[in-house]
Formats: sequence, structure tokens, C-alpha cells
Amino acid sequence: MPQYAELPTILMHPHPERVVRQIIELFAGMDQVDSILDVGSGHGGVFDYDFWNRADISRRATCDIHSVREMEEEWEVQTGVDVQRLSDFYEPDSFDYVQCMEVLEHVPDRRRALEQLCVVARKLVVITSADELHHGFDEQGDFDPDSAQARCEAVNPHQRYIEQPSVSDLRDLGFAVFVERTARRQLIAWRSL
Repeated sequence: MPQYAELPTILMHPHPERVVRQIIELFAGMDQVDSILDVGSGHGGVFDYDFWNRADISRRATCDIHSVREMEEEWEVQTGVDVQRLSDFYEPDSFDYVQCMEVLEHVPDRRRALEQLCVVARKLVVITSADELHHGFDEQGDFDPDSAQARCEAVNPHQRYIEQPSVSDLRDLGFAVFVERTARRQLIAWRSL
């Protein structure tokens, strides 16, 4: 299991939304973000949902391949959207800000998904990705069939853990790549366009 000792760290806990807002402010300017696409939030809900509901922006959208939690009517909601084919559903440069939190580790072609996130974003893409320990595996790499992850996969096979995006793919595509400081297992990356 990766522990990313070579990556710079960033402290995400206990308030990851504050860190992401700082990234947005630094690399896009919060006042320059007029639209958001949240990719893959499903039933977990949009990351930092209350903040984005209050934000003075003209467009809010969320999509997932399986299902999406009920949203306020201001949100555009699409199901059946594969992150590996975002440009089939959204025009290039459709959103100022695109976020994809804890999704890519479930996607077969993570590089293609990263490329697609960048296609539909105008200004900034932020991703996070959790490792095996967050998905029902122990330190030896054995899967616990009684874990919450196993129950989740039984309902939605798209939730199966595959692996995190590769650091080299992220860097090749122009992402700044960090790892969460505490356990050094969760990737946090962003690309300013």
C-alpha cells in the first residue's frame, strides 16, 4: 500500500473544506468562480454542499454514474455520467471549478478520467483520492468481506476500489500533487488551467 513519503504534505483534517477553499482562492480566486461541477458525489452528497448552496454563482451541477442524492432545485443533476466520458455530457470549458472527491480510486481508467475533468474545467480542477485502508482493506492488503465497503459494493458495483491515480499521471497532466499529512495515504491534487 502506498505511503507517498516523497510527496509534500498538506493538513486536511479536521476541516478539509477549508483547505479546498484556500486552494480555490489561491489558484482561481473565489470571486472568479461562477460555476461548479461536482463529479461522482453520489449519495454521499456534494463536497462542501452548504458552502456551494450559499455561494453567489450562476451554475451548480453534480453528476454520478450510479445515483445522486436529492439536491436543491438550483442544482443540475445528471446520473449515468461516467467520469471517463465527461465530454459526452458537458461541453469543453463548461465550469470554472470542477471537483472530484474520493472518486478516481473507483475508476478503471484514472488517467482518462483526469483528462476529462480538465476538458470540462475552465479554471481549476481539484481531486482527492483515498487508499485501500479507506476501502475495506487491512495493512496486509486483505479485503474484509464484512466491511462497510463490502456492503457498499453490494449495492453499487461502481464503488469497488481499484487503485489511486498514479502520481506520475497527475504530474504529467500538470497537477500539483500532495498527500494528507497525518496518515500520508490520501492524495490531494489540483490543476490550475
